Amino acid sequence: MKNNDNGLGEAFQSAKLSDRTWLFFQKNFRAILIITAIMVAIAVMFCFQKLWSAHEISNMVKAYASLKTREDKTRFTKKYKKYLLAGAVSLLLGDEYLESLEYESAKSAYKNAGTILKHHLLFPRAVIGQAMAEYKLNNTVGAEKLLNSVIYNKKFDGAFRGNATYVLANILKNERKSEQLDSLLQDVNNINLSQEFVDAIYKVPEEN
Repeated sequence: MKNNDNGLGEAFQSAKLSDRTWLFFQKNFRAILIITAIMVAIAVMFCFQKLWSAHEISNMVKAYASLKTREDKTRFTKKYKKYLLAGAVSLLLGDEYLESLEYESAKSAYKNAGTILKHHLLFPRAVIGQAMAEYKLNNTVGAEKLLNSVIYNKKFDGAFRGNATYVLANILKNERKSEQLDSLLQDVNNINLSQEFVDAIYKVPEEN
């Protein structure tokens, strides 16, 4: 990954935090997202087939199957914004922008995904993605606020809360906010996370 040049400070210029956090993020959620997107596509077809014409459903499925470029995905999310599948596509779009260091575009894609998936289990995934983009754009306070909204919301799945905690721990370490990091580590056992996440989060202060 290329170095970040948007004024986040010397420690962040190395992009080690970004690499480590993103790899962890990808390892735990890319497969889940792809599987969920497929499940959402199937659910959309069954749940809305009685309300919408077979022709429209068919067109949406064909459009989804033919997505190749970012432009294709952007058009898809706009045209089918009332469908949950558009939210899943917007998440994938945000991932692509984040990986290519296009942070404003990533932020926009994740925010759009969050709007579409507001009441879906993938909503916190969009919030975490937006937080990472915000941090890349030097909005540390905004990123911390978004991550805390996931970490301390018991309605969200523990996997998302664990990932948000891991990302926030790395941010606090990078920003040398030792007191806040210590406080977060003390809260880890109260967030009801899997042991995998607990172990990874506790190791953050020791990582170079």
